[in-house]
Amino acid sequence: MRIMELKERVSKAVAERASLDGMRRSFETIEARQRENARRIPDLEDRKERLCKIKESSVGNEELFQEAVAVLRSNGFRVVLARTAEGALRAISDEVRDHRLVVKSKSNVTKELHLADHLKTQGVEVVETDLGDRIVQLAGCAASHPTGPACHMTRQQIAELFTGHFGRPISDDPAELTSVMRDEIADYISRAKVGITGANAVTAAEGAVVIVHNEGNAAKCAMLPDKHIIVTTPEKIVPTLDDAVNVTKLQTYLSTGKIVSSYINVITGPSYTADIEKKVYKGMHGPKEVVIVFVDDGRLDAEDKEAQRCIGCGMCLLRCPVYNIIGPVYGSPGHMGGQGVHLAGSTGKLDESVEGGLYLCTACGACTEVCPSKMDTKKGVIATRKKAREAKKGEVFDHTIALSSVRNYDNPWQVPRAQKARWSKGLDLKSTGDVLYFAGCSTSLLFPENASKVVTILRSVGVEPAHLGQAERCCGSTARKLGDDVLSREKAEGCFKDFKEAGAKTVVTSCPGCASALSRHKDLREKYKVDVKHISQFLGERMPGLRLAKLEGLGALAYHDPCDLGRELGVYDEPRRLIESVSGAAPIEMPRSKNQSACCGSGAGVRTGYPDLADAIALERVEMARASGAKTLVTACPWCVQSLRECQKGCGGIEVLDLVELIERSVRSDRK
Repeated sequence: MRIMELKERVSKAVAERASLDGMRRSFETIEARQRENARRIPDLEDRKERLCKIKESSVGNEELFQEAVAVLRSNGFRVVLARTAEGALRAISDEVRDHRLVVKSKSNVTKELHLADHLKTQGVEVVETDLGDRIVQLAGCAASHPTGPACHMTRQQIAELFTGHFGRPISDDPAELTSVMRDEIADYISRAKVGITGANAVTAAEGAVVIVHNEGNAAKCAMLPDKHIIVTTPEKIVPTLDDAVNVTKLQTYLSTGKIVSSYINVITGPSYTADIEKKVYKGMHGPKEVVIVFVDDGRLDAEDKEAQRCIGCGMCLLRCPVYNIIGPVYGSPGHMGGQGVHLAGSTGKLDESVEGGLYLCTACGACTEVCPSKMDTKKGVIATRKKAREAKKGEVFDHTIALSSVRNYDNPWQVPRAQKARWSKGLDLKSTGDVLYFAGCSTSLLFPENASKVVTILRSVGVEPAHLGQAERCCGSTARKLGDDVLSREKAEGCFKDFKEAGAKTVVTSCPGCASALSRHKDLREKYKVDVKHISQFLGERMPGLRLAKLEGLGALAYHDPCDLGRELGVYDEPRRLIESVSGAAPIEMPRSKNQSACCGSGAGVRTGYPDLADAIALERVEMARASGAKTLVTACPWCVQSLRECQKGCGGIEVLDLVELIERSVRSDRK
């Protein structure tokens, strides 16, 4: 798929985002059920911590993998190791040879393999037995959640689909919808000789496969046919059954809000009986053969195994600003959202990663905050962008221009360097000093008036800041997030050299992107003995000496946490204290704030490459502020200000202020 084709798909999804209202309501239902049942799982954080340790020690553990294979074989499983996707498809085709019907339960890896399509070319009908998967199979659309594949469809849409499928009127009564499909699926299962399932976990010590489900269909696919084929991946292996139960409990709670699923099947081999002369005979009330196919397909050799920590709970999708707008357009086959594009890229499938939306991620980090295994998907996506850029795959034209501009002009917009310093004209700023103000590209070029306001604020607390003038470089943030680590490091190191030559001990910036990009280079900070602070941090440390007049008539204020300032740098309290000092009241907390804050949609090149998507994400955030009763939305990032204002053009809306504007107004009032 060409990038322009992806852009068209994204634009179409943005324009038709109302079609995913059902998905969004379903996500809200999951979160509401989680809140309702939270008291019933008081050890949730302990379970997450245990999961992280399990995944840390087991993913990519060759010794554990070999132990599991040996024990599985001793238990009677026939184990197939498929190094490639093609090898897996051949192995499964061989297993279903001479059969024309296969029933299948939920499995992400089979979707990754496009197994149903492959078997269809072999003359085999594959029937999905999970209700949601069957619905999307009949509809010919993509699943929208790992455990709720059809949650984007209304019951009216499903009734229309079933009416066409069955050739008779089917009402939208959920009881009838489930009844007619249950009967059809039961008929297929009764006739099938081969059943295929996935696995939620595989235990090394016991040689057991654990399958979690609510409908009962997975148990029937595993028990009733003569042959049961389990298709899974090496990262599903955990040390013990206790560990597997922990995985399944977390997966159930986080994906549905329930404490436990309806069914947990533990399979340790083929069905057998020893009731005749105490000799073992296979195939009593279950299958005679159980085959487990481990699909490697780049996993074991991957240098970056972060994405393999996923347990498929889908919590990241509930928080992803991009997925919220465009749904399954974002992700790789079988794996949704940022984790999907990261997994594809880390296992050598860069084309799939790019086509799945590698450059759609805003790098907000909201997914990591709710991930039970603490996958750093943002870091993984940026690393995959680096690979794609080096391989010259999926370059977005607008991003290529931005990177070239950063290299040649020290800003992403091809603006001559001299213009970056225009805001400082007449301010009589010195070029050396202990405290240096680093305006950054966005503030100096998009909001130059705010740069001069920072100087006013700093002077009000007795600080005479230095400034580099037109020699100020780009911090490297844009380059890093677009996958050019070399350029990013080059720019950052140049900045620190400039800071040192200017005699700076503390660098203050009003852009969280700059603060984050410069702060992350611990070696450079230590080498040049320079501390980097966002203006809110710097002022927060000087609150007693900061004279702020309370402003009248501000109305209700809400505060939007910028992703780089909050989740990246951990700065949450200082902006709120400053707002309270100015307004006389704490800012309104929107439903998603602090480390759970929603993204403005502007980050990591999304506004540059996909402006309509950025606007849609930003508008969601503005609506949250409006719904909270705010008249003004304050934030502490120029990129956020731009995004939150741009999305409201032509439709009115609430006022959006940079924290700097609010404080400077207060400082001026105090002088009167």
